[in-house]
Amino acid sequence: MEVVVRSIEGGNNSAAYAAIVNQPVKLSFQGPDKLRVEITNPDHRKIVCRKGQHVWVYPRELGAEVAATASNAEKIGQIQDFRLPLNDQEIILLPAMFKILHCNSITDSWGSPAWDLEFRTDPTLEKELKATSVVIGLVIRQNDYGVEHVKMRSGIWSGEMEVSSVKFSTQLPAETWEPSADLGAEVVELPPGLLSSALKKVSNLNLQ
Repeated sequence: MEVVVRSIEGGNNSAAYAAIVNQPVKLSFQGPDKLRVEITNPDHRKIVCRKGQHVWVYPRELGAEVAATASNAEKIGQIQDFRLPLNDQEIILLPAMFKILHCNSITDSWGSPAWDLEFRTDPTLEKELKATSVVIGLVIRQNDYGVEHVKMRSGIWSGEMEVSSVKFSTQLPAETWEPSADLGAEVVELPPGLLSSALKKVSNLNLQ
């Protein structure tokens, strides 16, 4: 997936969000244990990549920042596989967790037919779980169901991003998870327990 984050507000660290706003970001994921997050702007390029228990980052400065603030527990920790917090039986109940606010047929910025869809977490469920409501707005192309625009807001934070492209494949190329030759000596390997810290550092997101 290639996206451009247009706005992020709220949370505990609003001032730091500027590092990712209006920057092109490429996300590559292959379950259960491969992830690559890359800010592709050549002037501000940053990469965090996980392949199993192997983690590397670019540039070297990013690795030094992450290592300098890591605890001993993080340095010896391992990464759990990526798993959905739902089992197969619970997934079919997922639509019941949300309430559709509206779904309208529109014309997108390219002049093509699209749907403007907005939904929120179900109020009854929010009350039972004592959870903050989350409202999600999507612009979806009608011809191929591709998501073009995402807007989310809660009582704590809000954000908006444009989706440039989304591609699905049975398996991503092996070179996705390895540093390319042009990165040179700026690639730094990190202990696997520092993955979470590296992801927070590269995006400066803290939406808890």
